[in-house]
Amino acid sequence: MLYVLLFLAALVIGFIWHVRRHFTALTPPIRDDERHGNFTVRRYPKMAVAEVRVTGSASLALRTATALLDRYFREERIARFALPLFAEKVDSADPIWAMAAVLPMELEAAPAPRNKSIQLKEIPAHRAIARVLHGPVAPDEHLARVKAEMIPSVNDICRQLECHKRSTVITMHRYPWWLPSLFRVSDLVVRVTDDAC
Repeated sequence: MLYVLLFLAALVIGFIWHVRRHFTALTPPIRDDERHGNFTVRRYPKMAVAEVRVTGSASLALRTATALLDRYFREERIARFALPLFAEKVDSADPIWAMAAVLPMELEAAPAPRNKSIQLKEIPAHRAIARVLHGPVAPDEHLARVKAEMIPSVNDICRQLECHKRSTVITMHRYPWWLPSLFRVSDLVVRVTDDAC
């Protein structure tokens, strides 16, 4: 019985390792410029994305947007999963989210979505301050608390670098929403100006 349990555990660990390795390879080629404790100043390349706006809680918005964008990716034979996915709250008063999946191609080469709620756009190369979040992104109160705790540190780093915040805290989901929370890794990102370049 012990050998069976060990075998099953090895299968689960192997599957999770394979999933994480596969989806990490989809992440844009990010360049780390410098570290400030738990935070990293990064440079993101120019990215073509498919964006959809959805309403609801953070977890519901993630599932809804994932379903819509995954369908677009599969219908157009781009990839099986629409990842990584950037989630940004559009309005602090209303639960409206802009969810953007990174396309593995230039904007001009991306097929037009059949679903008119999906818009194709380009995010220019930019600088950002980011921290890695291990573990769950739900419930919403937990994620909101982690984001709020980031802001003072981001402000301090911006003062040192003589830059300014250009966005709220954006969550970059690297893995499918169904991956167990224990194995999730997300990036919390704040885009900043390039004043100090």
